[in-house]
Amino acid sequence: MADQYVLEALRKALAAELSAVEIYSAHARAIQEDIIAQGVRAILEVEKRHAQELTERIKQLGGTPIEPGGEETILGRAIGAASAQASTREMLEIELREEQLAIKDYATFIAEIMGDEETVSIMERHLKDEIDHARWLKKQIEALSKRG
Repeated sequence: MADQYVLEALRKALAAELSAVEIYSAHARAIQEDIIAQGVRAILEVEKRHAQELTERIKQLGGTPIEPGGEETILGRAIGAASAQASTREMLEIELREEQLAIKDYATFIAEIMGDEETVSIMERHLKDEIDHARWLKKQIEALSKRG
């Protein structure tokens, strides 16, 4: 059985990824600008992959992963549903805040679990993806701001 802190970090990361899936799913359906919606769908697929990888790692370490659509993802579902009525810019700003939080969380988890190389490697890849997502979202927000 793995260190409890590693499993807890993985479960927290999984909960955040599953919440992100809920938010991105709602926004991908709601965004009217096709090119932005395509980008959001691409990020959604990466977040789904993150959730799958974290689920597998938790199982490898003998833990029990949380389930998609479970109580741990209610907040993401609620945020997605409530914000799907907002403007595209507002939806992207919500997504950017979520990505920024994920960046901070992954960096903290990595710093604290350095003894588990495989888990650190997974989280480092996820961290890079989250940084890339944040950059893309920021560019979209800036472009929308210039349009008015």
